[in-house]
Amino acid sequence: MRILSVTVIASIMLVGCGQATDPGRSASAEKSQNQETVSRQIDSENGRALFVDKGCVICHAVNGVGGKAAPALDAEIGVAAVDPLEFAARMWRGAPAMIELQSVELGYSILLTADEIGDLAAFAADREQQKTLTINDLPETIKNGLLDEQFWEIEDWDGFLKTGREGDEFDDPDQPDEEAPQ
Repeated sequence: MRILSVTVIASIMLVGCGQATDPGRSASAEKSQNQETVSRQIDSENGRALFVDKGCVICHAVNGVGGKAAPALDAEIGVAAVDPLEFAARMWRGAPAMIELQSVELGYSILLTADEIGDLAAFAADREQQKTLTINDLPETIKNGLLDEQFWEIEDWDGFLKTGREGDEFDDPDQPDEEAPQ
């Protein structure tokens, strides 16, 4: 288990976005260079359980276990730091695609608390904890629902994530449509 400090401002932003914190988790305020911070316990083992239980594994793979519809979340070799704010930012950038796939595959959007995001970030950064994940850890319903198609490569997710628009919507509106009669 690791302790992480994040600014109170980030915590306020998450609460303001409807992400309440779990009162059972430990959080303590500290003063650091005239900036208040919040220290939280983050747990990569709990993040591993969340990765499966919340259904992240349906689209994302870790240690070769999981779906291929979205980028693999294997921990980078040699990177020891856990940065839940960067992890949350990556999730934010991928939110349109994730929400669309969750709606299709699960029938709902996954909701995460700030503590759960911290635990998932810890798992995404912990190579040793990731090595313990095997296909046998997945319930049959999840095993049968793994997405093998690489939607993130087939569809124009990069453009969608940058602009919030899909497919032919990227065409320049000032250019005449090639198929339209002149």
